[in-house]
Formats: sequence, C-alpha cells, structure tokens
Amino acid sequence: THVYDLTTYFREVGCADCKTIPELFKDEGYRTWNNGKIFHPGKECGGEDTDVQSWTEEPFYGDDAYNDGDASITMVTEEMEAENACQDTQILANSLEALQNATASGDPWFVAVGFHKPHLSFAVPKQYFDLYPNETIELADNPYAPAGLPAVAYASWELQNYDDVADTGFSGGVNETLVDWKAYAERQAYQAAVSFTDANIGSLMDELKSLGVWDSTVIAMVGDHGFKLGEHGAWCKHTNFDLDTTTPFFLRIPGVTDGGILTDALVEHVDLMPSIAEAAGIPLVETCPEDEPWLTSRCTEGVSVVPLITNGALTKADWKNASYSQYPRDASGSMPIMGYSMTTADDLRFTAWVEFDYSTNTTEWAMSDDCGRCALELYNHTTDPDENVNLAYHDDMVDVVAEQFEKLKAGWRSTLSALDTTS
Repeated sequence: THVYDLTTYFREVGCADCKTIPELFKDEGYRTWNNGKIFHPGKECGGEDTDVQSWTEEPFYGDDAYNDGDASITMVTEEMEAENACQDTQILANSLEALQNATASGDPWFVAVGFHKPHLSFAVPKQYFDLYPNETIELADNPYAPAGLPAVAYASWELQNYDDVADTGFSGGVNETLVDWKAYAERQAYQAAVSFTDANIGSLMDELKSLGVWDSTVIAMVGDHGFKLGEHGAWCKHTNFDLDTTTPFFLRIPGVTDGGILTDALVEHVDLMPSIAEAAGIPLVETCPEDEPWLTSRCTEGVSVVPLITNGALTKADWKNASYSQYPRDASGSMPIMGYSMTTADDLRFTAWVEFDYSTNTTEWAMSDDCGRCALELYNHTTDPDENVNLAYHDDMVDVVAEQFEKLKAGWRSTLSALDTTS
C-alpha cells in the first residue's frame, strides 16, 4: 500500500485500484456494511471515516464523547451512558440493525464491525471495571528495557498524551516507569475495556443466532495490534516487540470449526483476505506478482489458513517458517529508518532497523557505518519469551544473526515459496 503513517490515503500513493476485503465481496454481488473502525478515519481515508468505495451501504462510525485528551480512564456510569453513549455502544446498536437489515434483504451480505476498545482512551461502562477489583490487578514483572536494546527500538509516547498521565511526570523515557498507583489503574482499565468488547462481540453472536443465520455465517475476528501495559517500562504500541505485533486471529466456519480448533502455526494479518474468501466460497485471491504488485488490483501477500482448519495433520513445522511485521522511525525526518521484524517457526524473533527511503519505498540493507541508528535485535522465545535480553550483539550469536538477516531480507515471498498449501 506504501502507507507507513496515519495521514496517507492508500488510494493516492500507488494502490488506487487495490481491492479491499469488502470490495472482494461487493464485486461478487454482496451488500457490504461498515460499522465503526474498519479503516483508520481521516486523511488516511481521503478525509472520510472509511474507504467509501468499499461499501454499498452508508458507513457508520459513531461519536466519542469521552476522548478529549484529558483522561486516559473514564468509568462511564449508567447515567453518563444514557446521556452520551460510549462509541462502541453506538457501534453495537448500529451493527445489530445492520445484521437485521442484511438478513431481511435476501441478498448475500458482508457486515464489518470495528469496535474501538481496548484502544485508548479507556472510557468503559463502570460494570466492566467492577469485574476487576483492585486487589486482583498485577503489574508487569519486567518493567525495564531489554538488556542490549538499541535506542531506535524503544518507544513509549502515546499514554502520556493524556493529562492525567502527564500529571504524574511520566514522559516515556527508557527505563522510566509509570508510578505504581497509576499503572495499577491503567491495567485495570485495559482489562475492563477488553471485557466490554468481549460482551459486545457476544451480543453480535447472539443476534446471529436469533436471526437464524448462525449456521450459514462465516465469522472472522482480528485485532489491529498488540499492546504493552508497563512491560519494558513502556505503554501502548509503536515498536517491533512481540507484545505489540501479536494479535488475536479467529476464523469460524459453520460445520467445520464447531468443535474448536487451535494451532500454533504462524499466521499473519495478510492471511485474512485469502482465508475469508476461501471460507465464504468466493473466487480465491492470487499471490501478488513480484514486479510492481500495487498495479495488480486483486492480489494478496498472504495465504489462506483454511488448510490449517481442514487438515488436522498440519503442524507448525508444516506451515510458514516465518511471519513478518515492520514499524517506521523518523519517516519525515533527517534519518528515516524502517524496522523489519520476523518471528520464526523455531521461536526466534529478529529485527533489523535499516535505512529506508519513504519517497521511493526502497530499503538499504547494507547498514553502513554512516547509519548511526541502524541496529539489530534478536530474542530467543524459548528461553526468553518476554524478550528481556537482546542477543544480537553476543559473540556466540554472530552466525545466527547472519542467517536470520539473510532470511529477513528474502522476506515473505521466500517463505510462501517453501509452503505447500495443497496438503
């Protein structure tokens, strides 16, 4: 997409004709609904709340009366909710109505629902805070940066944008920790926000059953990113730590996943599009070509996970040998850097922070001496699942680092070329 920020609209930077997931279904005659945060709203959607050409129906986003930058936490009472409903409460109500209209239409339909929580601010009905008494809250047991962490890899700048956090003196510096009483409150609020979303999802599932379409509806659920709650002394996301890049990924196919299926195979967000397409029985999505892939409107860099569901013999070793993520640094500054990360099937996580030209979308992998911010990270998730020790500069890891660097540069296409998805 050539998008690395929250200001660029993907249809204006080389991906004008790219098919989004809802567009795949729209092209097949489905009516498509947007409820809530599906695309990031604003400039990055051409000044709209969503990518308007993806939908056949009027999008709904809702209003947020509680995110004014003052308070990172708001316990919303019943009286407050009655006067100004939480944004996700509004989204749920509109989504239930959309499901009713969709099923009554007699047409095939695709309904997307984007709940905001547990995104900041943690404005959540009080009943969900009550599920987590103060004495049950525990703080992170590794409130410090990993040993050997390069400076470019660290970030913790979002939480203190709220006045109640800034007033504690927290500024997000390396090995600076939020005062305990506030950390307890933030962790409690995050858990409340998760339960709020869990209840809202449950209401959607109940409505599908009430409408009589539970047994004919494919359901996918993902989160857009992970979150730190004081681990490494940091809060929120904006890094390539595993905590920031690991998300939920659920796929429900009626009559196929009813008993519940778990896998420890590596899957990625890019796998969502081909997976939904196969599960719903619409035309499969081909792999993007290597040359100028953004000129191909209907393609994917992922692979359907349906074989992991239908073939119980497939294991982690049979699937992708790596999954990938990336996060930028100083995109508009004097020393632009891109952090490329890879989690391997043998439980290593490797990151390279390298020079990147955001105007041409090209990577300089050489890591020359002139690149003062270029750096490496290597964590062994078998012995160090919390990523507390960066092994990249240990003398006995030289060969491992060299091997992982070459694998990272080869990228997702090399990973898919070694994968047999026909099993």
